[in-house]
Amino acid sequence: MKRLLIFSLSLAALAQVVSCKKTKWEYDESNAPKTNAIVENAFAEMASMSDQAYEGGDFVYGIDKPIIRYQDKHTVTESEKANCNVIITIDTIGSQDTITIDWGNTNCTCNDQKQRRGKLIISYNGPYYNQGTIIRYTPVNYYVNNHKVEGLMTVENMGANGQGQPYFNVSINGVVTLATGEIATYVSSQVRTFTNGYTTHLWIYDDEWDVTGTATAQVVNGDGYVANITSPLHVKVGCPYITKGTLEITPTGKSMRKIDYGSGTCDGTFTIEINGHTYTITY
Repeated sequence: MKRLLIFSLSLAALAQVVSCKKTKWEYDESNAPKTNAIVENAFAEMASMSDQAYEGGDFVYGIDKPIIRYQDKHTVTESEKANCNVIITIDTIGSQDTITIDWGNTNCTCNDQKQRRGKLIISYNGPYYNQGTIIRYTPVNYYVNNHKVEGLMTVENMGANGQGQPYFNVSINGVVTLATGEIATYVSSQVRTFTNGYTTHLWIYDDEWDVTGTATAQVVNGDGYVANITSPLHVKVGCPYITKGTLEITPTGKSMRKIDYGSGTCDGTFTIEINGHTYTITY
């Protein structure tokens, strides 16, 4: 389960294109980038939280320290549920190990200032670094800031590529009902390749990743879109921004937006090109 936080960082970075300050577009407006950010972040943070659950961390879940249960043998009382005492159940008895994170049925204000309720179930069939290990993330009646998140995210360790770099297939097949009523059916297929730091298992801060892949979304009462990584997005732990690579987002019926993250500098600056006009954005 180690290093799942890194998946969260890279997925969140992919969505950060819409976290920039407001820019007046010359041609059209679209909610597609914002929808992409909500959906990507909702699934990305699952990996971070499962890593915390496995390691016993508590900096996301709730106001108070989570309560740990093993093999689901203990009854959780209402008093334990009070004040966002999130319940984490670790079960290693069955054929497939599972971690269940339970926020309860009412919104819990978490340390990242997001509101969560419901459950997240993580199942895994082996150690994170073993080729063939598959980790599945399943939300159950799960809400983030009143956006309902459903579906499945799967992470599979594919072993090493021709350069000896470990890589992982990440697939998402989900439905997110936004608090505003739009329903986004979302499918994503990505490959994440370790480019640095994969030999230092106990030290994450030298880790770097390349991310490739595509995503599509059909949105009821909103903008659908197709997102395609045209040049690998490079992510460094310790840098909150994508440092290089290109991404295209095409909202349904609107012009394609080409995002260029630059040549590798961690400066939070990138460009967006629409219909031949280029805008420079700084976070």
